[in-house]
Amino acid sequence: MPRLIFFIVVASVLLRIAYSVAILGFDGSFHNGSDSEKYIVIAENLVSTGSFSYVETGDGAPALIPVTDRMPLYPYFIAGMMVVFDENALTAIALIQTLVDGLTVALLALAAAAIDRRLAVPTAIFAAISPNLLVHASYILTETMFLFFFVAALTALLWALRGWRTTTMLVCAGLALGLALLTRPVIMFFPIFLFPTLIYALPAARRVSLGRAVILAAIPVVIMIAFAVPRLADNHARLGHAVLTTQSGAHLLKWVYPCLKTPWSCASHGDDWAANKPLVDARLTELPPEDAANPAIRNEVFQSVAVERISELGVVQIAVGATVGAFKNVIQTGFYETLTQFRQPATFFSAMTGNNLAEKVGNFLTTNSTNIFMMLWVVAQVGLMLSRVVQLVGLGAGLTNPLIRPFTIVLIMTIVYFLAVNGPIGNPKYRIPAEPGFFILLSMGFYSLLDWWRARQGATNRIATPHE
Repeated sequence: MPRLIFFIVVASVLLRIAYSVAILGFDGSFHNGSDSEKYIVIAENLVSTGSFSYVETGDGAPALIPVTDRMPLYPYFIAGMMVVFDENALTAIALIQTLVDGLTVALLALAAAAIDRRLAVPTAIFAAISPNLLVHASYILTETMFLFFFVAALTALLWALRGWRTTTMLVCAGLALGLALLTRPVIMFFPIFLFPTLIYALPAARRVSLGRAVILAAIPVVIMIAFAVPRLADNHARLGHAVLTTQSGAHLLKWVYPCLKTPWSCASHGDDWAANKPLVDARLTELPPEDAANPAIRNEVFQSVAVERISELGVVQIAVGATVGAFKNVIQTGFYETLTQFRQPATFFSAMTGNNLAEKVGNFLTTNSTNIFMMLWVVAQVGLMLSRVVQLVGLGAGLTNPLIRPFTIVLIMTIVYFLAVNGPIGNPKYRIPAEPGFFILLSMGFYSLLDWWRARQGATNRIATPHE
């Protein structure tokens, strides 16, 4: 089995390299726009000034503004690539991320093996061919690095439940979660979910006492929080507020609010921002100049306006928006990003005209009859939908089997956390940290169906064979 896993990992890396080379062949880009640009700008300033900052230009001399909205690990990685590879840095980053993604595939196989050894190979295969992982490994974004650290943590947690060097594994999980936190702040509330889950799962999996489970469960949580302390202390010293990131307020107002308001499309995004920005500006003008320029206080102003707007929607609309966002997050394939990367026309089914479903399907097929990219999107989308059915089977099997139920609960917790923290924003990019749980549930469902089929065939054969 280790040899087969090795070949799967190598194949996954080669697939990702081929994909990146194909992007260049189509004159595509590893740069996804504003999100990539934010990290690139910070990295460029690191190289030119040695400071983790933005450069603000105005009438006077350029000023260095410390970065408080983005976590430091990924910009430092980009800066290192810029120093080593110069103008080829973006291509080098995409290629290195393919290697990191390959290591993630290997870790996922190891994580699945903690539950059942036979889950390792299919889990590695599903991760290797996943469009969501494949596409985002070629983008200058944090997702690939973040996923590697998170999967390392998940692998350590599952082996801790198995009882293999429990304390050491929990320490490793805390270290990996700390590195993940320094890559993306989305994980900052994860301890709230992780701690009670481990308090349940450790006794259920290893039959340790509840008191010992509480102590063990605290290990990865405390270590992860320790990684945040220097940044919190630094921001408190400079800004007067112990904040991890100042990104949350603008994110809440610019994206969460409009996606709750018009959940299926987030179509009100532009109009809502045009309406809310003057209110934010008005509140900032009421503050002393030094407070209005303070990123932490500005973030609080954005948050206050966002909370007011969201509360106006009412409980029902908030619930509907969050549910729709989670649903979209789960059912959209990451392959749709391929059209952007390869600079191809995005003629999705949702853009088709027609008075009924049959007309829309006909128009879609006619429009895309020669568009291989859209046909591949259809295959990816259908495959994703079918996988969700199999994952439900795996979920049921995992919950009903007391031997693997604690492991299943941990997987469910990771999926629920990332769907919940992303709220109404339905984008497969934000689903990436939940993919490990989905992959392993898919393997569990696959073997559950396979076992059922074999049992059925065995019963049929016994019935068909006359007894002596």
